[in-house]
Amino acid sequence: MMTTTTTITQALKIHFGFDNFRSKIQEDVVNAVVKGDKDVFVCMPTGAGKSLCYQLPAVLAPGIALVISPLIALIQDQVDHLKSLNIPACSINSKLPAGERRLIFADLGSSSPKLKLLYITPEMVASPSFKPCLTDLCTRGLLSYLVVDEAHCVSQWGHDFRPDYLKLGKLRARIPGVPCLALTATAPKNVQEDIVLSLTLRTPLSFVTPVFRSNLHYDVIFREMLPNPFVHLHAFIQQSLALDSGSKGQGCGIVYCRTRDSCESVAHQLTKLGVSAKPYHAGLKTGDRTESQNEWMQGKVLVIVATISFGMGVDKANVRFVAHWNLAKSLASYYQESGRAGRDGLPSSCRLYYSAKDKEQLNFLIRKEISRKQGKRGSAKDTDKATITDFDAMVAYCVQEACRHTTISKFFGNKTPNCAGACDFCRNPKLVRAQLEKGSSLSTKTKAQSSQPSGPFGFLQGFYEGGKKGYGFERFDEGEEDAEGGEDDGSTRKKEFSNLYKKQMTMRKGMTVRREGFVPPDDDCQLRDASSQKIPRLTVKTRMHCLSLLKEALYGHQRADDTFNDTVSLAVNTELEVFEKSKSSNLYKAAILKRVSDIKRTGPGERGDDGKAGSSDSTEYSSSSSFTEKQQGFTSASEIHSMKRKRFGAGNILQQKETQEEDEPILIEEVTGEVTSQKASSPPAKSCDPSERGRKETQEEDEPVLIEEVTGEVTSQKAPSPPAKSCDPSERG
Repeated sequence: MMTTTTTITQALKIHFGFDNFRSKIQEDVVNAVVKGDKDVFVCMPTGAGKSLCYQLPAVLAPGIALVISPLIALIQDQVDHLKSLNIPACSINSKLPAGERRLIFADLGSSSPKLKLLYITPEMVASPSFKPCLTDLCTRGLLSYLVVDEAHCVSQWGHDFRPDYLKLGKLRARIPGVPCLALTATAPKNVQEDIVLSLTLRTPLSFVTPVFRSNLHYDVIFREMLPNPFVHLHAFIQQSLALDSGSKGQGCGIVYCRTRDSCESVAHQLTKLGVSAKPYHAGLKTGDRTESQNEWMQGKVLVIVATISFGMGVDKANVRFVAHWNLAKSLASYYQESGRAGRDGLPSSCRLYYSAKDKEQLNFLIRKEISRKQGKRGSAKDTDKATITDFDAMVAYCVQEACRHTTISKFFGNKTPNCAGACDFCRNPKLVRAQLEKGSSLSTKTKAQSSQPSGPFGFLQGFYEGGKKGYGFERFDEGEEDAEGGEDDGSTRKKEFSNLYKKQMTMRKGMTVRREGFVPPDDDCQLRDASSQKIPRLTVKTRMHCLSLLKEALYGHQRADDTFNDTVSLAVNTELEVFEKSKSSNLYKAAILKRVSDIKRTGPGERGDDGKAGSSDSTEYSSSSSFTEKQQGFTSASEIHSMKRKRFGAGNILQQKETQEEDEPILIEEVTGEVTSQKASSPPAKSCDPSERGRKETQEEDEPVLIEEVTGEVTSQKAPSPPAKSCDPSERG
């Protein structure tokens, strides 16, 4: 045994360049596989060195190790790595060029093949093109090992079940004398038992290590509570990669999204914010995907935004963070994907952005898929319940007050680890509790709004007495009888209805008249008094846009970890104050821009004299504001196209007059501190007679501007224009 150990250590150095094994358990697994008298089952966390457990024995043993792996991208990464170490390895897959395929089959058919490791997908095992070759290798006894990588795909209880993996049990039965090695990073107790049973492993030696990794910091952020989630993600990336300290950022990161559109959107937003990011998903062309992965592997791109298929088996040690923009479908999936961070053992971050809406969508899709499978099978299975249970465990991880590492460890049947502040709950439980309470209140408020009765009459609580169905007039013809004998007095009922009608009409007079075409706010709208229509032509969409400007301005002074401040409520209160004091849409927008400008000019955390955001006279608008209307999506009145004819050659006074006419002057009145904007009335039609045009222009040139100052009120008015003159051709002659 001593000689064998010495030989293994030497081979480790010669072929892989390592002086020692990564851990004692890794060395024990290699020794057990090299011995070859029993099958081996390995469950080790990502980054623990599972690949070496079969690659080193394959190099030492005569023959070829057949490796079953689920993804071509994963296979290609492993093959490229082995070839860089001068270890003969190849893959047979559907994307292989015909020339390379012929060379591989020729080597496999030779008397002494040079290959040491042959990688194939489970689908290739049953393909007609590969079956004869596999039969020939089995007959000649050239298989050294049968290796099943990502073995959790075998189990129907697993989070990534692949039906073709079930066929590997038959392959195992055909080669009973070949040792079998099954490896996975994510396998709860029931999955481990199912793997052993499905692959018909013979009294295997099991090597199971705890899933706890002390260098990974786990936390959960409620995405719907963030003013700007993309800015928050950007700050998290800066903090993880140390970009904000001025260093070059030696690490990289992964952002996982559930959909292709999300990948594109997140990558675009991060790029706009100054972080090099590229999307990776199945909707891209093969060349584009390969380019994105290569640039990320080489460090040219710091962040890759991908669907869950990316990263399986990718050997990149300096991944400093893994962020999940959406919920994973199970806690096992999340652990496997987040475990791709910190493979070098250095501190790394694993963040999940939780969204209640996202949870509902994914829950719907999971149940819909289960119903589809049950309809196809014609019956239900216990594994259907397991899928829902795994998803519930993922949700519980996000919404319960508990150590994140402990939750993961218990899910996999491990003992409670010593977290020592390696998650947000253990580091600051009060902060997590505050987030949960705020998220719960937000969810309750949304449900309460959505549960309010509505109807074709636009139900308004308190104005129509509720009614039988929640809207309309209250009915008096049910359950009521006359107190004097139970007879229905027609005159009494008529009087009661008349009084009720007058009461309702009186109440309605105090309401803001509802405009046709007004789009009501959504149930989750953050605006206060969102249904009010007191300002004509001001839509809910415009108010939401202005609210977002205020939130972004306020949030720009916050740090990434300041998640639970009063930024949202302060922005909402500020917007409501401006809304209540404004009398027109334009003045409302101008006041919002003024507030945003004031906030930008103040330092982080500062307030105005009255303690409010941007508190310098909220109703005044400064034309020198650093935020122009155009920059914020509003069009200046001076840019509105004028239908009036331009005049030339009349001198500076006439030029000023034309500018005033084209800009359609605004009449400004300051009354008790309030500003109102009115459009000047259009002048009457002008004469078409050329003989009259010269006199008309001269008269307009000399028109005075009347300015009246009355109790601090300034009114700019144009002198009345002369009456319209005839355009009749007969009169022109």
